[in-house]
Amino acid sequence: MKILLIVDDSSIITTFASKMFKDEYNVIVAKNGNEAIEVIRNNFDSEFVGMFLDLNMPVCNGFQVLEVFKTNNLFNKIPVCILTGDDTKDSIDKVFNYPIVDVLNKPFNEKEIRICLEKMILRK
Repeated sequence: MKILLIVDDSSIITTFASKMFKDEYNVIVAKNGNEAIEVIRNNFDSEFVGMFLDLNMPVCNGFQVLEVFKTNNLFNKIPVCILTGDDTKDSIDKVFNYPIVDVLNKPFNEKEIRICLEKMILRK
């Protein structure tokens, strides 16, 4: 079963997304960027459908994860959709400097997150 990685420090977001996709994918949750990078390292030979990535997290934020992806050329292996409550022009402009699939502004609904997942699947 393909892995869907959800990286967010909000248990509300991770629980919502996990329940939504649990029958379709092996959903793995990380609470910060360091945990996400560890999950990717430990499952590197597995197939990822994509990653939902929050920008504002403790320990290691989404921008730091995006830099790791850029340095290690991971965007082709794992498509990324950003989840954020920070919809400032600076943040949005900065995030689109990376080859991400899309940005979902919080709060989002089930239809919006499914559309973003479809875009990740099409990117592969």
